[in-house]
Amino acid sequence: MRKKYANLYVKMTAKSPLLFLLLILISIIFLMGVTLMTTVDVIKTYNVKVENNKICVQDIGDIVPDEVYVYENRNEAVYKVMIKPEMVSQEKDSLEISVNDLGFIPQADSVNIDVPLRKITLFRRVFLQGGKNE
Repeated sequence: MRKKYANLYVKMTAKSPLLFLLLILISIIFLMGVTLMTTVDVIKTYNVKVENNKICVQDIGDIVPDEVYVYENRNEAVYKVMIKPEMVSQEKDSLEISVNDLGFIPQADSVNIDVPLRKITLFRRVFLQGGKNE
């Protein structure tokens, strides 16, 4: 059954490349549509230290994120932490997050935090920025 359809496709495309070009065009339109509708986060990574049951993020500015991604080693485990107002205290350019309210206690002195800044489309990220994080 498959061979019958494969032979029919080869005969149709050998006579006229119009079907082949039409399939390529449909695939490109589908790819562009999916990349234009899919959004991804633009993130900024901060290297922080854990002291006195708090994670202190320096030079964060006036950003108060709704969620952050905390990890010691990105290849092992990344924890998504929803930020609640009672977990955070902010002073000028620093932000302190209470470690007691996290789902884990970081074991290393150095911990990384990814803070989502905004959302952009996958089309912009891949085709216009070349995959770079702005």
